[in-house]
Amino acid sequence: MISTNPDQVTWHRNQTHRLRLISPGDVTYVLASLFLSGMQLLPPPQRIRVVNKVSAFLGRLLHTVNVHSARTIRENLNTMLGSDRLPDAVEEGLRQSLSLIVWNALMINSLPALSKEQIAGLVPIDGIPCLDGYLNDGHPVLIWSYHFGIHPLIIAAILHARGYPVHTVTHVHRMPVAASVFQRLYLHRLSRIGEQFPVIDPREGLKRSMLDVLRNKECLYVTPDYMIPEDERQPGSAFVVPIDFLGRRAWLHTGGLRLPKRFKAKVVTVLSTQDDGEVRRLIVEPFKLPTPGLTPAELQRDLQKCMRRLEAHVLAQPYLWWDLKREDLVERLVAIPQGSSDEDQSSPYQ
Repeated sequence: MISTNPDQVTWHRNQTHRLRLISPGDVTYVLASLFLSGMQLLPPPQRIRVVNKVSAFLGRLLHTVNVHSARTIRENLNTMLGSDRLPDAVEEGLRQSLSLIVWNALMINSLPALSKEQIAGLVPIDGIPCLDGYLNDGHPVLIWSYHFGIHPLIIAAILHARGYPVHTVTHVHRMPVAASVFQRLYLHRLSRIGEQFPVIDPREGLKRSMLDVLRNKECLYVTPDYMIPEDERQPGSAFVVPIDFLGRRAWLHTGGLRLPKRFKAKVVTVLSTQDDGEVRRLIVEPFKLPTPGLTPAELQRDLQKCMRRLEAHVLAQPYLWWDLKREDLVERLVAIPQGSSDEDQSSPYQ
């Protein structure tokens, strides 16, 4: 789920703050603003082709110069998946990962400049009839996406552009109070992403908004795989449960599942894959929850099965996993102490 830790990011709420002229990262924001302006000047049919070519080129360049992101991915791969040697095939996968990172960043910047028809056709989707069936039968639908492959905001935009009543839980509308002038100019334009699909801000009436979506038999779109850092976790909370993932322990929030289960929502997962030649596809699959109830133990079992599906995809295509870029991944996904088992880690929730 999306972090709401007030110690990490402060958001303006009818407050006055001193405007900063410059701040770290302004070069990136300026370049992003220039790119967005350039995309709007291009003829519409050329915009997506430009993004594809630029992302492939920059991915190769970033891999060649061995940027910090590439080194972080290698280090986390060795720690999480035990890869002692990196053969040529793995290096090629790393290059594809960097290209995908650039593609996601460029595409997020490009969304405000694309038409609904262009967004709907960004990538092919397999398995969409299962989503159609649930909606046609009058069921609310919980769509689970992951930080894997195509960015969740892009997936939400694609589904909405195709006519699906998708409501996305995200912070896209918020403006950091510490943003500089350059960042504010850029983020103001980027906030137009929220115009591509309905947005539910978890800081503003999350439960009421979710209730409206579920009562109207529409789609609630969330990312269940946000692994809570140790300093954000509240020990003993009934809303945070331990999950086994890649042989390690992660802590996930149950808030995005509890209410949909109460409304008997159908669940689908949306995962992306990358074929030979860097052809990206979305895969929509039905997901059957293993429990009917709302106790912490039952929600934990539901989320455990959810993460098993992600785990299978990470093992098959590890370089599409976004969290490999996290410098604090080891802090979010900690080693299970020797002598403990899956049952030991979940015993407080049984």
